[in-house]
Amino acid sequence: MFERPPAFSRLGFGVAGPHGTPLVSRGATSTLIQAALAGGITVFDTGPSYGRGEAERRLGAALAGHGRSTVFISTKAGIGEDKSRDFSAASIQASLRRSLQRLRSDYVDALYLHGPAPAELTPQLLQALRDEKASGRVRHLGIAGRGSEIDAALETGLFDLLMAPVHTGLAQDDLDRLHAARKAGIGIVAIEVLSGASAGLRWPRSAADVWYSARALRQRKLAPPRQPARQALRHALTQGLADCVMISTTRAKHLQDALHTLDESQHNA
Repeated sequence: MFERPPAFSRLGFGVAGPHGTPLVSRGATSTLIQAALAGGITVFDTGPSYGRGEAERRLGAALAGHGRSTVFISTKAGIGEDKSRDFSAASIQASLRRSLQRLRSDYVDALYLHGPAPAELTPQLLQALRDEKASGRVRHLGIAGRGSEIDAALETGLFDLLMAPVHTGLAQDDLDRLHAARKAGIGIVAIEVLSGASAGLRWPRSAADVWYSARALRQRKLAPPRQPARQALRHALTQGLADCVMISTTRAKHLQDALHTLDESQHNA
């Protein structure tokens, strides 16, 4: 069962996507992370596959001057720096060690397996995860995924966090899965909360916008937005499923808009 730590904010910031590439400077990433901290965000997520570890390095550098107990840092394993897939026990443990070095930390608050298939959840892997948690290098174990692929992981009873899409376009099966996880005491970190609000392509005012537009093309999200972004974020914050709602942006204004939406949702709760 997930017991919410003190440093577990309702809004989280994902250091991923363009933050692992030269499209966004290290200084710009650091500035956004500091702004997130100033706005009360204490949950930060990243992963080794984002820019071959660059996103982790940026997050570690930006948080180096802050008390470790005041932030909740999560990363992932299973998809490596070169985006190769390996869920063997040895690979997961080696990936964690490299992540800790880049994050400049002795432990992560959460380690998410990055979309494992049921057959990849071997007894050896599950035991290795137990060992890492017992050692203190991992405080919480989680699964990052979508759809039925997460069912087998949750059935093991080993994981106490689930990172999954939460938005207005979810199928009923996905909603039922989230409700079941919550009923079982599993913490839920919402991702892709703006899926129903994204217009896909945006006028490229920065190099990072080119990255987002390319992703939209790959995902074929070219339809007009179904609802404003603030409304989509407010839905994720207030529907009662997510313990933390993860956002990621390269623009200070978008971050401030998200913080304002959080304030509004808490005020009207």
